[in-house]
Amino acid sequence: MNVQRHVPAMYHQIADVLRGEIDRGTHPAGQPLPTERELCEQYSVSLTTIRRALAILREEGLITTRRGAPSAVRECPARRTVVMGRGSKLTCRMPTTTERFAMGIDRGVPLVEVRDRLGHVEVFLADQVEVLSPEGLASATTRVMDFA
Repeated sequence: MNVQRHVPAMYHQIADVLRGEIDRGTHPAGQPLPTERELCEQYSVSLTTIRRALAILREEGLITTRRGAPSAVRECPARRTVVMGRGSKLTCRMPTTTERFAMGIDRGVPLVEVRDRLGHVEVFLADQVEVLSPEGLASATTRVMDFA
């Protein structure tokens, strides 16, 4: 039997390598990545391939890109805890282009909507919050007390 294995495209492989380097701290938060031209030379690939790899990382929220500036590793913002009220519902979604510009959201950062029982909606940037249900808060408090 002839079994064919899927080999990821080169730009996926490069994105995987760069993601791993970001995770390991080789490219620290706030610091620029090597330039596109340097990455082309390092991996012996075209500019299009590098731009596709960087687009993946940007859409994942790992890097920021600005015209005329090198790509940089995104800073991880401090998270705050948001406690949902009883009967609230949580929805995650990607922002619209209008929301991204109005709220200054980097590409790849989803939104979290918390809708209370009365239909009021609060919107948060997913990378800036940790959402707990009232039950989750109780168990988190219990765990902290158990370790004390």
